[in-house]
Amino acid sequence: MERSRMKLTDVVNHHDFMLAVSTFLDDFKKCDDKYSLIEDEPIGEYIDEINLCLLACIVHKLSNEYGLTLPSWANDPSYIMPYPVYAHDTVNAEYQRFLAETTPREFAIRNIFYGANVIERV
Repeated sequence: MERSRMKLTDVVNHHDFMLAVSTFLDDFKKCDDKYSLIEDEPIGEYIDEINLCLLACIVHKLSNEYGLTLPSWANDPSYIMPYPVYAHDTVNAEYQRFLAETTPREFAIRNIFYGANVIERV
């Protein structure tokens, strides 16, 4: 029996956030009804502000890549970090500059700087 596709609403309640994001990205790419996986706001009791903003970034990027309408919840200003967040919590100014220059716009506008391949799966 095939498991159901992981939606964003499943990601926020998963015990391993990064594993859930990876599974979500894999499922999204295989799914015919992609919008159904991103349409509902990802509300979770144990997820932090950075990861919620990261999910909004991911949805924005995927919406643009696949020509989907951006769900209204992803436009909420609460999904913008009030300060820059860099990959690996780096404090290295040169690396921060590199991340700022290479991060996709959908992430940068929300103050999340994780680099060019932030949602690439191999």
